[in-house]
Amino acid sequence: MYLKKMEIVGFKSFADRTKIEFDQGVTAVVGPNGSGKSNIVEALRWALGEQSAKSLRGGKMPDVIFSGTAKRKALNYTEVIVTFDNTDQYLTGYEEDAEVTITRRLYRNGDSEFLINGRKCRLKDIHELFTDTGLGRDSLSIISQGRIESVFNSKAEERRAIFEEAAGVLKYKTRRTETESKLQTTQDNLDRLEDIIFELNGQLTPLRAQRDVALCFQDLEAQRSELALSVLVAQLLDEKKKYEQAKEDLNTAETELSALKSQQEGYEAQLTHLKKARLKVEQEQEKVQGDSLSLTELKSDLQHKIEVFDLQKSSSQKSAAERQARIEELDAKLLEVSQKKEASEKKKAELKDKEHEAQEQLEQLEKELARFAESPESLAERLREDYLQLVQQEAEFSNQLTKNKAEYENISRRLVESDENAKENTEKFQTISADLTKTEAALDTLTQTVRELEKELQEKTAAEAKYVEAERQGQNVMYDQMQQLSKYKANLASMENIRDSHSNLYQGVRAVMTQSVALGGIVGVVADLLTFDKKYTTAIDIALGGGSQNIVVEDENSAKKAIAYLREKRLGRATFLPLTTIKPREFRNYERLVTMEGFIDTALNLVSFEPRLQRAMSSLLATTAIVDTAEHASQIARAMNYTIRIVTLDGTQINPGGSYSGGAAKRNNTTFTSTEIEHLTEVIALAESKLKAVEDILQKQQLTRQTLSEQVEALRSNIQEKRLAEQSLQLQIKQLSEQKTNLQALVADTENTEAHQALQELSENNEKLGQQLSKIAEDKQSLDDQLEEVKSNSQSFNALKEQKNSAYHETKLLLSSLKNELRFAQTEQERLTQEYETLGTEKAKLQASGEARIDEASRNLYAQQLKETEAKLQEANVKLVSLRFERDDLQAQTEEFEEQNRDLLEQNQVLNNQKARLEVRIEQSEKLLKNRQNTLFTEYEMSFDEAKMKAKTLEDLSESEQQLSLLERQIRALGPINLDAITQYEEVHQRHAFLSGQRDDLLEAKNMLLETIQEMNDEVEIRFKTTFEQIRESFQLTFSQMFAGGEADLELTSTNLLEAGVEIKVQPPGKKLASLNLMSGGEKALTALALIFAILRVRTVPFVVLDEVEAALDEANVKRFGDYMNHFDNSNQFIVVTHRRGTMAAAGTMYGVTMADAGVSKVISVRLEDEV
Repeated sequence: MYLKKMEIVGFKSFADRTKIEFDQGVTAVVGPNGSGKSNIVEALRWALGEQSAKSLRGGKMPDVIFSGTAKRKALNYTEVIVTFDNTDQYLTGYEEDAEVTITRRLYRNGDSEFLINGRKCRLKDIHELFTDTGLGRDSLSIISQGRIESVFNSKAEERRAIFEEAAGVLKYKTRRTETESKLQTTQDNLDRLEDIIFELNGQLTPLRAQRDVALCFQDLEAQRSELALSVLVAQLLDEKKKYEQAKEDLNTAETELSALKSQQEGYEAQLTHLKKARLKVEQEQEKVQGDSLSLTELKSDLQHKIEVFDLQKSSSQKSAAERQARIEELDAKLLEVSQKKEASEKKKAELKDKEHEAQEQLEQLEKELARFAESPESLAERLREDYLQLVQQEAEFSNQLTKNKAEYENISRRLVESDENAKENTEKFQTISADLTKTEAALDTLTQTVRELEKELQEKTAAEAKYVEAERQGQNVMYDQMQQLSKYKANLASMENIRDSHSNLYQGVRAVMTQSVALGGIVGVVADLLTFDKKYTTAIDIALGGGSQNIVVEDENSAKKAIAYLREKRLGRATFLPLTTIKPREFRNYERLVTMEGFIDTALNLVSFEPRLQRAMSSLLATTAIVDTAEHASQIARAMNYTIRIVTLDGTQINPGGSYSGGAAKRNNTTFTSTEIEHLTEVIALAESKLKAVEDILQKQQLTRQTLSEQVEALRSNIQEKRLAEQSLQLQIKQLSEQKTNLQALVADTENTEAHQALQELSENNEKLGQQLSKIAEDKQSLDDQLEEVKSNSQSFNALKEQKNSAYHETKLLLSSLKNELRFAQTEQERLTQEYETLGTEKAKLQASGEARIDEASRNLYAQQLKETEAKLQEANVKLVSLRFERDDLQAQTEEFEEQNRDLLEQNQVLNNQKARLEVRIEQSEKLLKNRQNTLFTEYEMSFDEAKMKAKTLEDLSESEQQLSLLERQIRALGPINLDAITQYEEVHQRHAFLSGQRDDLLEAKNMLLETIQEMNDEVEIRFKTTFEQIRESFQLTFSQMFAGGEADLELTSTNLLEAGVEIKVQPPGKKLASLNLMSGGEKALTALALIFAILRVRTVPFVVLDEVEAALDEANVKRFGDYMNHFDNSNQFIVVTHRRGTMAAAGTMYGVTMADAGVSKVISVRLEDEV
């Protein structure tokens, strides 16, 4: 294949369509500087897929479009068409096409088009078309002067690209990059799947446990619900029987109460009739007694009047002298009292206020002197009048006393008759009062007991609530511990499952380990043969890498046998470490590393294994250093010149040569299953210990709470019983209070408090009357004495008057010196004046009685009335006796009926107590029936009739209740229930199974990708090594030919054929071996050209474009350069842009580039062979 022609439109200075045809051999493109000859090379590069505007000497890609001149307008697009001769079927995929045309267009708006043989394609398709054809982007098909310089100025690793292009391994590297990208994607997907599966593993075990608990709960709940319904129906039936029996007993009690009430009403009607009859008799008796008393009073009055008539008659016969004597007697008595009072007042004035005493004394003396103003005769007359008045008063008081005594006797007689009834009623009242007091005391005691029980209930309830809360918290803690333990066990089960199934291993490794016994000689997977501290897990995992799944075998035969098995079954690949052939590795500069900060140890020293595995483990881990942090790792790597492999605790890795690996990729700790299983076993043991401690504490709390619950229930039952007893006592108190009230009324009736009070008043009145009669007698005697004194001692009266005058003057003199006693003396004088008036009144009565005349006819009338009154009084007394007997008979009948009525009351009380208990029992039954029917409706959504049809018949309700309680305890013992766990477990299980299958597919894909990468690496190494050796030999020959002697060589910078750079060693003729940097520009250019020609000899390319590559050579070397191009046969096509004669001389065809118009290039073709 060779470059046949190209067309250029609007590319840089080529404004017009320009067509250039190329022949095989050497073609030269010449022209002055700035004519645009290099634009042809750049147009070719651009058409072949160049993407860098900078490499095309532009700022951005639209800069390659013709921008116009002073005479020409700018174009809006550019197009380059390159045509290749493909008759030798050089281009893969176009073997049937004799010519292959590549077209590239670019518009100024940035749009672009790519075509192959007129069909649109992608830029990537063009790149792939020329990959490993020698025409790629990094190939030697287009070489500029700058590219020549880069050959010897670039680093060894950068120079490697030329050799890789020559070796044709770019497609392998591209595919390897794509494969590695797919591998990374696969690994990322695998990591995500591992994370999800690990998470699902953590969910499955607790979900499985929760599902089992939920299934157990459903089973127990079904049994409980069925049994609870049957028990509830049985309880309802039993309670209905009790309810009906209680209602029947209540009806019986009410019937008996009704009969008792009717009987009691009959007795009460009889009692009412008897009481009314007795009341009527008593009223008549009282009327007769009143009549008797009135007759008695009338008798006494008549007798008194007769006595007065007789007294008046006797008194009237006395002489006026006697009345005068009485008056004088009263005067003398008055004088005596006045003197005594004066003496008393003087003594009092001396003790209190002398002035006040003197004033009163003066007033008293003035009053006394006023009395002495009358004559002794008039005084005597007045005394007699007072005497007669006293006699009249005496008669009135005597009559009243007689009347009071008769009434007193009557009332006393009535009281004696009612004492027996009063005593009996009082005894009953006292008995009922005692019973009431006793019952009230019992009620108070019971109420206090209820309060104490309620207080204790409150305390127990609070304590129970406290323990319930503590139990709830304990259950939460236990549940958390169980969840944590379940998670650990799930992880352990997952790890054991992974270990047993080898699901964490690559397909090939898993296949070998599954058949390890049959294959024989299998020691185990490296990861399972190591133990180490858990904190080094990440570091050891990274240090081992894929080596963690290497299989240790006893010898090479075991490895070959296992490999044959994998190949035969097509089960993938695996790496084997035969103990007989594996070579250990040593860590150099260990003593130096020990002294560096952050260095922990080598990975080998941090793991433990069987001694016989030392060689195998050393080959994997001996040369890896474990460092604590990335910072220290960087310091150590720099100090060791990036010659060792370093891994940090967080998984960051520094490789020899300075590359870094790291990031946040998740690891599920499924590599080292044995270590993880051992760790999880210890964690589970500790978790089970903690759970056991929590369960022990919770069990104690449950026992305490259960004891408190039983105590609370017992207290509630006791309180209920006490309250029933309290209600019974309250009913008894009510009934006793009613009886007490009734008896209290009877006692009040029989006690006759008013009668006793009347007796008391009569007694006190009689006593007063007696005192008054005694006083009257004394006054009468005093008046008699005064009258006698007035009669016999008129001279003494005058002397007394004189004496009073004298005393008056003395007191008046005393008053002048005792003004302060005036008020008291005045008050005393007023009192003495009042007393004087009283004596004067008596005196006036005596004087009036002296003038009275006795009416004899009136006395006879009084005597006749007295006789009639005595007859009526006798008749009344007889009637009173008859009425008393009648009342006693009625009283006896009343007491008999009252006794019977009391028996009825006692029976009534018993029945009322029974009724109250039955009503309470019925009310409780109604509530219980209602609650249980509500329970049926709310929990089972069915009526009682529906429940009876569905419920089973229970032989023993008590045993069934115990069985139901046992089921409820079993359900409570299950703890929190997650019914969703049943479906959740199935969903998670299905998802786990699906994802596990996906993971296996990804593992298989990963292994296949790794195998592909390994195969491509092997192919690249082989091709690169072969091509490198060929180029090396060709370079040695080409260098000596172009330099006419000297030596040259190519060396790899490392043994790693995938990454090694290429060093150029040259020794021009007559010089020592020197570095390229010490050579002249011409020597460097000629050496680079020698290397290019050496490569072209090994790897032929369709064409080579050289853009002024010989500019730095002198004429002699230019001639050598031109001659050497002619050494190649016509299978090589050279297109040379030059302005050197030696190069032009070597060309068979020459194109000239000029600018007839400023800024617009033109091409002129000259075929030199024809000219010659």
